[in-house]
Amino acid sequence: MVEKRGGNLCAPVPKPLGRCGYINDISREQLSQRLVEYKELCATYPRAGLGVEPHCVEVGLEDPQSKKENPMKAEEERFVVTPLDRAVVSLAKACGCCRSDKKARANIADAQNIIDGLSSMATKYSTQPSADLQRITLETAKTKTLAESAATTRLMEAEMTSGQLEGQLLQLLVRFGKVKTALDIGTFTGYSALALAEALPEDGQVVTLESEADCARIAVANWANSLHAKKIASQVGEAGALLTNLAAKTQAFDLVFLDVDKPGSLSLYQLLMDTGLLRVGGLLVVGNTMYKGEEIAGELSENGKGARALNEALLADDRVSQVMLPLRDGFSLVHRLC
Repeated sequence: MVEKRGGNLCAPVPKPLGRCGYINDISREQLSQRLVEYKELCATYPRAGLGVEPHCVEVGLEDPQSKKENPMKAEEERFVVTPLDRAVVSLAKACGCCRSDKKARANIADAQNIIDGLSSMATKYSTQPSADLQRITLETAKTKTLAESAATTRLMEAEMTSGQLEGQLLQLLVRFGKVKTALDIGTFTGYSALALAEALPEDGQVVTLESEADCARIAVANWANSLHAKKIASQVGEAGALLTNLAAKTQAFDLVFLDVDKPGSLSLYQLLMDTGLLRVGGLLVVGNTMYKGEEIAGELSENGKGARALNEALLADDRVSQVMLPLRDGFSLVHRLC
């Protein structure tokens, strides 16, 4: 349930009887104990608590029979964040077109399970995030869309936060490369900034840039209680202007994480290189370089075009050497050679 809902439990409970509420803040131990108590309570009612021919449609729910006819129907409406999401949606549509062919449907379901299992398996066998990082994930998932609770100038989806795998890769790169200074372009709710800070040495620093003041405020609150908060310097404003100011102070960084709006990412990359903000020998990490698999599907949005423009520029730039990883929505590691 938590994985399907982006780290948010959303456990439904009567509030009061006849109405429904949702619980998010509950530990696994508390949840298990409450379920035991709930089963014991239900056992005292007629039919052990089971309803009498309940009809879902009468209470505004979809008829479960429709899911039996096409168990992948819900996948057609999946929110596409990664190329794998796009593949699952396509498979779900294919499944709906072969209702009479049980073998084909079973094969499609197997393919969907394998695709979905890739990220789950990678997450399972990777180092688990700290309690502080887990809390940021949960708080971001609860908000769902920050525009609903903050005066942001553009839609800020909860799915935009860095995930566990990206965070652990960033930390591994910081430790392996003995990074002391990091630049985080795109704070959002603070996950990537704190992930970098946790891996930096005690005298290390991460400068994080965010254009939305409300996002920056939320991020600062999210990492405020962390022992590593002292390593983080938050700046608010348009990335281009902030980078220019940093360059004027002759700052240079060992590692830069570029994770902002895609149409402007190429100009930011050029600024990083031309001003020396990414030092020679430094590492640039770029997020969303596969942007929802749009280039593969041949359906490029403005964000998809921006991601492709940067990818092509990296390929043509003899100052760098790079590798694109099919991690979540695409993760490119770019080593500055000269």
